[in-house]
Amino acid sequence: MKRFNNFRRMLLPVAALAATIGLTLGGCTKVDDTLGGNLIPDNQQMRAGYVQLPRADELNPKKYVETRLFQTDSIVSSNITYGYMGSMLNDTLGHRSAGFLSQMVNYYKVDSGYFGYMPIFDSAQILLKVTSFGRDSVTEQSFAVYEVVSNKYLTEKPIAPNKSQRDSTFYLNFDPVAEGVYNPDEPLFTFTLGGEGKYPSTTSAVTLEPTEAGKKYIRRLMLQEGEYAGDYSIYSADSLKYWVEAFKGLYIAPNPEKPLTEYGKGTIFATELTYSGLSVYGRNRVKDDPSLIKDTIGMVYYFYEDGAEFGNVSVNNVKHGYEEATIARRINIEEARETAENRPENPLVYVEGMGGVVTEMTFSPEFFAELEAEIAKGNADGKNFKTLAFSQVRMSIYFNDSDYEWEKIADGTAGDILRMTDQMNAYPARLGMYTNYKTLTPISDYAYIYEQNYGSSVTLAYNGKINRSRGCYVMDITGYMQQLWNSYMEAKADAGGEVANIDWDKVKNRSVYIGPEAYGLYTTSFGVLQGMPTQAGTAEPNNAPIRFSMAYNLIK
Repeated sequence: MKRFNNFRRMLLPVAALAATIGLTLGGCTKVDDTLGGNLIPDNQQMRAGYVQLPRADELNPKKYVETRLFQTDSIVSSNITYGYMGSMLNDTLGHRSAGFLSQMVNYYKVDSGYFGYMPIFDSAQILLKVTSFGRDSVTEQSFAVYEVVSNKYLTEKPIAPNKSQRDSTFYLNFDPVAEGVYNPDEPLFTFTLGGEGKYPSTTSAVTLEPTEAGKKYIRRLMLQEGEYAGDYSIYSADSLKYWVEAFKGLYIAPNPEKPLTEYGKGTIFATELTYSGLSVYGRNRVKDDPSLIKDTIGMVYYFYEDGAEFGNVSVNNVKHGYEEATIARRINIEEARETAENRPENPLVYVEGMGGVVTEMTFSPEFFAELEAEIAKGNADGKNFKTLAFSQVRMSIYFNDSDYEWEKIADGTAGDILRMTDQMNAYPARLGMYTNYKTLTPISDYAYIYEQNYGSSVTLAYNGKINRSRGCYVMDITGYMQQLWNSYMEAKADAGGEVANIDWDKVKNRSVYIGPEAYGLYTTSFGVLQGMPTQAGTAEPNNAPIRFSMAYNLIK
């Protein structure tokens, strides 16, 4: 408002001068229409415009963007508060499975002599606080619990570059078998989750079935066997360092003896480690008459204890078996890996959590050429517009049964509307967009940390959610697009203004990554959407490839 009022004050002398001139020359029969013209501000410094790419009338749209699958193992999987476990079989993604290892610490004080004489092991439970799971919690899954038998994954971990000591950061490609963390042939316990009438969201404890190895492990916990037999010092508060050397933790994963075999079944459960652990119940005997029971005993070992100096390391491990997919166009994960030199174009957008495939989108020279054409069109009447400034840019990623025209969605000519509705319910609720997926560096519009810090009081224009009436995800990427265009113009200037000589590597962040939202990297849901424009004759064409709706101002 202040600037507007200053502008009005600036115009007042001009208006007064024009009125004076009018009065002075009022009696003249000849009028000079150009008089005072140099005092009138040039209002044609900008011109508004709007363009959609691909355009509605493009029957065979240009390749404005290129989409490729991308998979990186550089997703942190350690010390993330949650442990993931379970299996899923899917026609599109094949077999996904997850397990986690965790150190554990004793929760209650154990006084000397607590376990008493010849204690009896009655039962053990796995404590859980299941916070999320996929759509199928009805299928019962069997899990195995193993003892962590080696700490070499910590003590012999290579020191990272520019670091002076080892850390406990691990990634999703962590292989507990290769690291010698546990013996896959010797489970301690088994248990089940899921099943008819069983709801993991309310599960707090599940009874374990012990093996002989499990019973022996409990006897060690009760100080009846092993290195600390009869030595209660291991349970003292200042012995945590020695505790995690003697009892290194547990590894929980799907039971290999009872694998999931039916497609479309299974899920992966997330349990909050602060409230998860192992509980053991037993009784001890009267020493003078062992046939008599003296007292009940119990221990609880939590996977995470806030404030504990030792014993809070946890690592998740996720495996993807894309070769077990049944669809014709199966994912070739070797072509999608970050390390692959030439990742081929893929007409579809894949968005998968759990460290699976996401999509790299690269803006092609054709995209920038179309924007150059918009500037040229604005200069058709002799103007000299140099560049453009975006007032709003929206990107839309369409479901496979969707279309640019909502009428075709409504009447079913675009595809199977019921299938699309089901996909809207199953796919990720929101997509994230990153300039670096490994480090989760977002585009400027997707300021997820700011959004998280300020909660419901902040609503990002970015959005990234499903527009159900249009059958697509919609993202406002105005800030990113302006930065991209500015970088393009700089690269063009470096090339002497010749587009043909542009070094496209100098156009910063020309490639971005479409993946799960930043706080949903471990979602079990996934989506397959329309990606880059396809050419005529393509076996599975995209009738509604990724679209950009851009409002801009041409400026001099």
